[in-house]
Amino acid sequence: MPVVSCQASRKFYALKIRVSGYLFVLLIAACSPKLQLSSSEKALYPISADQPKDQKIMEYYLPYKVRLDSLMKEVIAFSDIAIVKGRPEGPLNNLMADAMYEAGKSRNIAFDLAYTNYGGLRVPLPKGNIALFNVFELMPFENLITTVKFSGTDMQSFFDYIAAGGGDPISGATFMISDKKAVDIRIGGVSLDLNKSYTVLTSDYMANGGDGGAIFSRSTDRKEYDIKLRDAIIQYLKERTRAGKSINPSNDGRIRIK
Repeated sequence: MPVVSCQASRKFYALKIRVSGYLFVLLIAACSPKLQLSSSEKALYPISADQPKDQKIMEYYLPYKVRLDSLMKEVIAFSDIAIVKGRPEGPLNNLMADAMYEAGKSRNIAFDLAYTNYGGLRVPLPKGNIALFNVFELMPFENLITTVKFSGTDMQSFFDYIAAGGGDPISGATFMISDKKAVDIRIGGVSLDLNKSYTVLTSDYMANGGDGGAIFSRSTDRKEYDIKLRDAIIQYLKERTRAGKSINPSNDGRIRIK
């Protein structure tokens, strides 16, 4: 709780009085308090779950809650397996990176491979029905698809960064981890050319150097698109559902450990 001290400061007021033709001026002193914070203490005020609900507020937001619940519970895909992340690769890693890759290609964005960070995949997707709220739990962020360009030598460093962390979601490339370094790097099936530049499709979060991605400070030609990563995977799942396909991502050897 805040503790205050009061320090008086004097102010003088002139009071003019006319009596029998004479003018009298009286100076009146007044003390006004000056408040000053001298110390503070933290205090917690727990809110009990037993507190009565405000019926007016409940009535106000209930229609929005009902509408939102109906939208979030929409089933957008079906999976034969629980889709989990893993390292050096995992079914969820590959699903997310492939969804980003297809979102970019379907919009004619020029890039060579798709990449996102392992830590950004918050929860697995369940076996059976996958509802819209499952995807919001997986990707609760508002991150946008972004492309950046690397030189060939910086591209080697980029893959070394992935290797040092044990593996991240990628699509459109393969490589092997050897002593925490990336070897046998292939992009689009072709060996990495150190004399060539490459474009990586990723998130604005990573392009900003998030999750320890200092390597992105070496990138150039940044372009940001009004496409959320979450929307990319929703589109990916819905398209497969419309095609009558279930979702069964698997490890396919895109990242291996030597």
